[in-house]
Amino acid sequence: MTVRIFANARVFEGESFSAPQAVTVVDGRIHAIGPEVPGPASDDADSRTIDLDGRYLMPGFIESHGHPGMLSRTLLEVDVTPGAAGSIAAIRDAVGAAVEDPPADGWIRGAGWLEGYLEDRRVPTRDDLDAVSPEHPVVLIRGCRHIALANSKALELSGIDASTPDPAGGRVVRDPATGEPNGILQEAAQDLLRMPAYTPEMLERGFALAQEKFAGWGITTVNDMSTGAAELRMYTRLNRAGRLGLRVRPWLWALDQMGMKGLLSSAIGAGVTSGLGDEMMRIQGMKFVLDGGVGGQTAALHCPYEHSDETGILYYDDEEITDAVRRALEHGLRPAIHGIGDAAIDQALRALEGTGLMDRVAGMRARIEHCTLPSDENLDTIARHDIIAASSVGFLYHIGDSYLDVLGAERMERVYPHRSFIDRGIKAPGNSDVPVTNGNPWEGIYGAVTRKSSSGQVLDTVQNITVAEALAAYTSVAAYATFEEDTLGTIAPGAHADFGVYERSPFDVDPEELKDFTPAAVYLAGEPAGTD
Repeated sequence: MTVRIFANARVFEGESFSAPQAVTVVDGRIHAIGPEVPGPASDDADSRTIDLDGRYLMPGFIESHGHPGMLSRTLLEVDVTPGAAGSIAAIRDAVGAAVEDPPADGWIRGAGWLEGYLEDRRVPTRDDLDAVSPEHPVVLIRGCRHIALANSKALELSGIDASTPDPAGGRVVRDPATGEPNGILQEAAQDLLRMPAYTPEMLERGFALAQEKFAGWGITTVNDMSTGAAELRMYTRLNRAGRLGLRVRPWLWALDQMGMKGLLSSAIGAGVTSGLGDEMMRIQGMKFVLDGGVGGQTAALHCPYEHSDETGILYYDDEEITDAVRRALEHGLRPAIHGIGDAAIDQALRALEGTGLMDRVAGMRARIEHCTLPSDENLDTIARHDIIAASSVGFLYHIGDSYLDVLGAERMERVYPHRSFIDRGIKAPGNSDVPVTNGNPWEGIYGAVTRKSSSGQVLDTVQNITVAEALAAYTSVAAYATFEEDTLGTIAPGAHADFGVYERSPFDVDPEELKDFTPAAVYLAGEPAGTD
């Protein structure tokens, strides 16, 4: 028996914190909460007391929509995020440095660029990369993960040229004068790239770095929304060896798309269902993707983007996606459907209703991922069927300015509408979509409360929620989204002892300070988190 006593803890109670008391943990679960520090449960117990000295004890955060496998790869790649490479010249410099010591397979990979945050204020092209890497193939993924930039060598090795047709659900962007690809590959066109896969050893090395990141953010559970065979094998291997440093909730990638192999038919054939696994790793269901992202103007909208005729991309026709979602529901696999633009959310709801299995949709807590720009009609339908809106509200802080630029002020009042979600009784867990944006939940909480971007821009004044409501989105509501509201996202007897310890109460500070919160310590099952 392992006993851990967290003494003198101000315990999170949803809208406030308790007076200092003791939280007793036995074998990784909360056993009791009370004013007195109990003695060891038995003489031979492994018992230890952690004196929090009046600090604030919160449930470990739940990342309801992230990509830890993708983050693992990103941490091994060239960093071209806005903070690291704020201009095209800086991107070239980063690629040039990688060329000096290229990976064994010769391919230079990177991720994170966003043209709206570059000094140049333009989309980079293959010519920019060719200047520093004419011989090594280079592929840099846009921060949204829905667009790739490839240099000429990568295009050549992938057989992409002027005669290459646009694939269904994707676009090879071309030079208007010559018709040649300019290096930008949107959505399904990324599937045309022939990059070698990461080895299991490389992926595991990156995941060790990712686990430390999650612990630093106070996250103890993460939903992996793009789990492929490689990730599933890695999680299983690490779990078996006792080396998972956070709880993982895999959503299997459903269909062949964005360079990933779909697992829907394989999972059905093997009898895999939602709930398979244990407390550290438990299969959630299948992930479907209908459209792209707002910043790259590939999210599917009914009305064009500002100053544009572009309305984005839908991957599938209604019949195709409805049949796929029906198969998942029929075989006990929860559907999570990526729908960002209002046209995509419409299609997601048509697909769910078109299955004729709405009792299962509600009972299995089906989800619309991101659910960025729902209409009032969408909100009514989501509420009526108890569908979860897995909201990427963390985007407001990080890339809200680009949303305002391409959607305009009127539509911003509908973007990640948490006030509307809550008022309609819709369960809306918050997320960062890490590594699309930084995974720190406090930045998402700040954005949800203030509706401000990182530049200080007020994006709207309609959808603000309270600090308590924002914290719930990353704790209790996120736990509900995985059927674990009794064991995660709460500090109560029987729950997992997954904690974040803080020096200050988020209820006692100016909202401007929320984005700067950081945990003093993080615990998973009563032990320090982040180590494997």
